[in-house]
Amino acid sequence: MNDFMFRMPTKVMFGVGALRKVPGLCREQGYSQIFVVTGSTSTSKSPQLQELLAELADLSIATQVFSEVEADPSIETVDRGAAALGAFGADAVIAFGGGSPMDAAKSMSLVSANGGSIADYMRAKKAFVQRGVPLICVPTTAGTGSEVTASAVTTDKATKEKIGIGHDFQMPAYAVIDPLVQVSMPPAVTAATGMDALTHAIESYVALKANPISDGMALTAIRLIAENLRQACANGENLEARSNMALASLIAGISFTNAGLGAVHGIAHPVGAQYGISHGAANGIILPYVMEYCLMANYPKFREIAIAMGEDVAGLSARDAAVYAVAAVEELKQDLGIAATLAEVGVPAEALEPIVKDAVTFRLLPNSPRRLNADDLRIIVSQALGIS
Repeated sequence: MNDFMFRMPTKVMFGVGALRKVPGLCREQGYSQIFVVTGSTSTSKSPQLQELLAELADLSIATQVFSEVEADPSIETVDRGAAALGAFGADAVIAFGGGSPMDAAKSMSLVSANGGSIADYMRAKKAFVQRGVPLICVPTTAGTGSEVTASAVTTDKATKEKIGIGHDFQMPAYAVIDPLVQVSMPPAVTAATGMDALTHAIESYVALKANPISDGMALTAIRLIAENLRQACANGENLEARSNMALASLIAGISFTNAGLGAVHGIAHPVGAQYGISHGAANGIILPYVMEYCLMANYPKFREIAIAMGEDVAGLSARDAAVYAVAAVEELKQDLGIAATLAEVGVPAEALEPIVKDAVTFRLLPNSPRRLNADDLRIIVSQALGIS
């Protein structure tokens, strides 16, 4: 067993209607100036967000809404938000949205407190030396787990790179998970974000830095996703399925915060940055290819993944049982309408080398259960592209 330290500083408020508790929480904590970060599309017009803003106003809590966050937030967006946050004099931030607004809010808070540009910290030219103002995350999707993680990803549009920063200062103070907020997610978004959560759970479970606590959480998340993601896609108003997916995303986020990720994310980041494929969809496409290539590194754990996903592996050898984990993920992808290959979503064959060149530098690549180099990644990406 590896020595480990388990981190979970974020306080979690979970349940149907939990969003209604946020104004009272803000009053109890003495927040008077709250900077609200949300998406640039429909999220900013969400009735739940408008109700939250009204309730904060009723408590004489001033708010300023920054609704410019795009998918895969850019350096420019983060820097602009950090400047606005500082000018407003915020004493807290509320992030309302999916992974992009939550990641952007983390970065905005820290850049505002530490100065400079987020690019300085992405390139390791500067280090965070002080915390930003407290962050309350309200996820509107069930996938990223960003509401409980120490990570935030920012896109450099000039170089077409997605670069993640992991720092304990980025841990949100509070995560407020309300399944009612997630009911309006379209099936395609539900599917993609659900595959993101599954990737977090599987990668953290087989990661070299996994520990007994993260293992238990990862397996629980895998089981919840296998049992509920199809139902959540089929009927978005199924509150039990929505609640279970929200819980799965949350605990998968806690798991990977402690155990780390691996090659799937290393490949998905350049796919997203270079070709605009959503992070969840990219993870979902790539996941089984990485799993298959890494099976031999840990047959027992992949066998447990198969069992958690509902596969009957009784009487099978460890190797044969492990193969069922890949089959279960492939079947889930097919049922959800996730593309089988990257080619199907418009990634050309000539993307092979640029993707590999980026993925081989991923800081968590060595955390994969199988040691992977550029040649290994070339095989995996070729398969994911459908060219081998």
